[in-house]
Amino acid sequence: MAIRVIAEIGNNHQGEIDIAKQLIDCAASAGCWAVKSQKRAMREEWAERPYENENSFGKTYLEHREALELSPDQHSELMKYAREKGVEYFVSPWDVISAVEMDSIGMNYFKVASASITDEKLLETIHKTGKPVFLSTGMSTWDEIYCAARILMGNIECIMLCTSTYPCDFSDIRLRRLSPLSLICDLQEDKSMALGFSGHHKGIAVDIAAAALGCKYIERHITLDRTWKGSDHAASLGPQGIEHLVRDVKAFEAADCEGPEIIDAELPIRAKLRA
Repeated sequence: MAIRVIAEIGNNHQGEIDIAKQLIDCAASAGCWAVKSQKRAMREEWAERPYENENSFGKTYLEHREALELSPDQHSELMKYAREKGVEYFVSPWDVISAVEMDSIGMNYFKVASASITDEKLLETIHKTGKPVFLSTGMSTWDEIYCAARILMGNIECIMLCTSTYPCDFSDIRLRRLSPLSLICDLQEDKSMALGFSGHHKGIAVDIAAAALGCKYIERHITLDRTWKGSDHAASLGPQGIEHLVRDVKAFEAADCEGPEIIDAELPIRAKLRA
């Protein structure tokens, strides 16, 4: 299969559906396969948690999350908008309520965020939908990854190498962990599980390296402006960055072949230079 690029818009829509649509436009224009967002149900205890910092959108964590959250109807509208643009749209549900809501609006895929990998009730709910799942593995032990994979087995579209720091230092990415992750792929009976990479680093060189190491899905956060208020913008690619990523992934795929000993275009040069 061709390598697919997923544009994560997460919280970078700033809670505004118009910005979310602009991000979808950006992803579609760049040639991404899908746009991914997030969905959370509000929790009363968040009202007791102060959350005043340079990236907060409210005085408490509840106010912050409410300011950034899109409704099920808005996600449904964005899903329709994305599909009209030829782009898939799905989310990471962070709780059972959100998973049920997103399944009810007809989402074709789900992502399990690294933060949710130990939430067995959520994993079981997602597994019961029968939808293909992307499983992210940031800040997780091998035991936690295997446990989540066992619950989701049969539904995993892709298991994704990830490091949950924003932005992530290159030395913390640890691409060599792809090798043991590939062993988990072999556990799925129909062998349909792919390797993937979800990055929060600067630039796009590591993404191409991940593709060369066998990743079939590459996920990166995108933003319209990396200087905007919010915790994810600095670890995101701008419009030009996501265009360059898709371009370079396609360049790698074109180059990743053996071909004949001598190609036709070399023949006149061979005749000239070896005369």
